[in-house]
Amino acid sequence: MKSNSSLNPPYFQLTLFADFGPLRYLFFILCLFIYVTIVSANMVIILAVFLEKSLHQPMYIFISCLCVNSLYGSAGFFPSVYYWLLILYLTVRLPLCGNKLNRMFCSNWPVVQLSCVDTTPNNIAGQFLLVTTIFIPVFFVLYTYLRILLVCSRRSSEFRGKALQTCLPHIISFLTYSISLFLEVSLTRFEADQLNPSIAVILSLAYLIIPPLNNPIVYGLGLPQIKGVVLRFLKKGPAAEI
Repeated sequence: MKSNSSLNPPYFQLTLFADFGPLRYLFFILCLFIYVTIVSANMVIILAVFLEKSLHQPMYIFISCLCVNSLYGSAGFFPSVYYWLLILYLTVRLPLCGNKLNRMFCSNWPVVQLSCVDTTPNNIAGQFLLVTTIFIPVFFVLYTYLRILLVCSRRSSEFRGKALQTCLPHIISFLTYSISLFLEVSLTRFEADQLNPSIAVILSLAYLIIPPLNNPIVYGLGLPQIKGVVLRFLKKGPAAEI
């Protein structure tokens, strides 16, 4: 039985942060470069859609919203706080018997694992959230695009090429996000001594880095409409287009 003084610690210790000696400067420069790349790439797409009147269409506005979301998630560094009020309530009510989280940032399930009491309701709610936010949307989206591509396969080769050019970036972006989210959720289910710290760091950063970098690459290079506007801006500057 834990003493009352050890219950509900006032802070959490994120154990994946360590002193890497002189290598910490290299890691800092690398992380700074990645973050600046994420901000720059997403801002280019947002500005291109905002400044180019021909891109003021629902599809491109949606793409710019994805880039805004990427900026928000990267800047906040807390993508895992988006849980149902229900989920937060089930976690807040738990008495905690420790404060060490084998994570680079605070997330729900590692906090639940610190509890001194039964966490079955939290586990059930977490599994339900996993199914409803990852597996069901992936199945629905892939099924929808499959039906679209099947219909397009009966049309001309030019029509099929345009349809594939439109659908493929969406599929890649959605799958990248879903896989990264699944890896992040799966990572929280491992005990601290079951996973190599280096692998834990890589999987944690994958969710923070890959989707924000993937969106501007896929949409900026994959869609000729946006690519053409971006290249024109880079050559002439936004001021020349106004």
